Amino acid sequence: MITAVALAVVVIGASGLAEASDSFKRETLSRTVMSGVRTKLGQHWHINNDCSLADVPVARIVEAPKHGRLEIVRQPVFPTSSGKLERCRTVKVMGLVAYYTAKAGYVGEDRFVLRAPYGDGKIADTTMTVTVLK
Repeated sequence: MITAVALAVVVIGASGLAEASDSFKRETLSRTVMSGVRTKLGQHWHINNDCSLADVPVARIVEAPKHGRLEIVRQPVFPTSSGKLERCRTVKVMGLVAYYTAKAGYVGEDRFVLRAPYGDGKIADTTMTVTVLK
């Protein structure tokens, strides 16, 4: 049974819930990055109640950024769970990490949409607006 799931971009930034149902939600987040610099935007994992890996999550790029590159990398992460699973923060598990790199010299806004599961059988679309500074 999967008991904790997180999409890092959901954890890292101010969010506004645009639409939700019991099994699907849309979220909007924003981040500021430097032009041409690879920046970690978040991470995603699935863990069990005992902090062990439930499975390696999946994430799909629904809409790619127009002014940079989005990478979804499979690598070990420390879950940033809260509540009763907060104790799992010191247990490294395999997960996904999202990295964004704006094109060198680009300054302005970019955006992309990621789709990933959360909880048991639920799906979230996260729209990330990225402000790129010089």
